[in-house]
Amino acid sequence: MRRAFVGAAVASLVVCGGLAAVAVPGTVPEQAPAVTGTASHQEPAAGAGTVAGGGPGTAAGAGTSATDGASIAGAAFNPTDLAWLQLAAPMTEQALRLAELVTVRATSPDLRKLAAAVTAADGAELTRLHALLVRAGADQARPHEGHDMPGMTTATEYAAAQQESGAAFDRTVSTYLREYLEQSVRLADSENAAGRDHTTRELAADIRRSRGAELARLAP
Repeated sequence: MRRAFVGAAVASLVVCGGLAAVAVPGTVPEQAPAVTGTASHQEPAAGAGTVAGGGPGTAAGAGTSATDGASIAGAAFNPTDLAWLQLAAPMTEQALRLAELVTVRATSPDLRKLAAAVTAADGAELTRLHALLVRAGADQARPHEGHDMPGMTTATEYAAAQQESGAAFDRTVSTYLREYLEQSVRLADSENAAGRDHTTRELAADIRRSRGAELARLAP
């Protein structure tokens, strides 16, 4: 099999361990709040106004910026959430591209039906993944783009599949789809075990169910 799966151990660590260290702009690793001394209180400077929703001393027109809002939203996500989203999104994008090819090229009717199901269900899940990346403030970070990783169909592999036909094509794309679905299930399990954001974990649970069902439809 191409690109060995690195085993279940690495698959489980990919989110909980190593990939939790993926740097995301505007986020920092979780840590206990620092203990501070007695806070000093300062009265607002003369002439300093307040804005709606701001406390005393808030400069006029200072308001909450978009960056501040993104930081607040991003605080709901822990490193596991972010690592999972940043892996699941490109994996799904590549699988959808492959599924479109399978829908029109596969000789097996069952394989074409599976590819159509992947296009519909996984496409809807990709929309939710992108929305969560935006809410986390990590939609511009793509640390795994172009990487040759388990579950990802690379551009080279996609091009190779395009050159095949008949039963050879079906075998090749079945291998790629199986790796994608199996790895998706593993990663979703990791997110559900170690993620923090409720909505992200809900999506991981939905993906775990849908990809598991798709995997069951794939002929051995």
